[in-house]
Formats: sequence, C-alpha cells, structure tokens
Amino acid sequence: MDLLIINGHDYSRFIKNTGYGWGRSDLDSDKSTRTKDGRLRRDKIGTKRKITYEVMGLTRAELARLDDDLSMTTFWATYMDLHGQMTKEFYCANFNASLTTTRRDDEFTWKSDPFTITEV
Repeated sequence: MDLLIINGHDYSRFIKNTGYGWGRSDLDSDKSTRTKDGRLRRDKIGTKRKITYEVMGLTRAELARLDDDLSMTTFWATYMDLHGQMTKEFYCANFNASLTTTRRDDEFTWKSDPFTITEV
C-alpha cells in the first residue's frame, strides 16, 4: 500500500502500524461570518488535506533523504487518502528525529517524531 511516496522515494514500509493519520481542513474566505443570532454565514473556498506520519527503523541516510524530501518548499506526495490513493502537492513545516539504540546492518537506526504534511 502506498502510504507515502515523495520524489520516487517510497517511505511506506517505515510507517508504524498506527503511525498514519488523515484529516481535512476547510478554508473559508474572510466573508465567512456569524449573524447577530449566531447563525453561520459561510463562504467556503476550498478543502485541504493534512496527513500525519510516524516512521521508525530508518538508517541515518534514509532519514536524511526523507528530511531532504520534506524540506523542499513544496513537493508532490502519493498517499492513501480516505477516498483512495491520491497524489497532491504538500509542504512540511516541522520535522524532528531521534537516534535509537537498535542496529540494522551495523548502522544505528533513527525514528522521527510524528510529522504532518499539509496540502498546498
């Protein structure tokens, strides 16, 4: 299953079993307001996806490549949406990682804190 592919780099196998979250956020124009009786007068202009990931078991080089992919101003990602597999343009504002004590192929492995990509 394609959970996260950026620039041809498939990170799906590194996503924890419970390390995938999907959400959507509506965007309203500044014309959205509430009337005097509290009723919403809404001017919706769009909907954007927010996907949260938690990865583990990457080598330093693999996690550095993920950081490079996420550091781009914007990037195209293929992911599993609630409505099926999609490819959309995203950005990632924050990314943190920690060294673990597990070894793989004589190299320390790393894991990231959960991170979110947001549709442009």
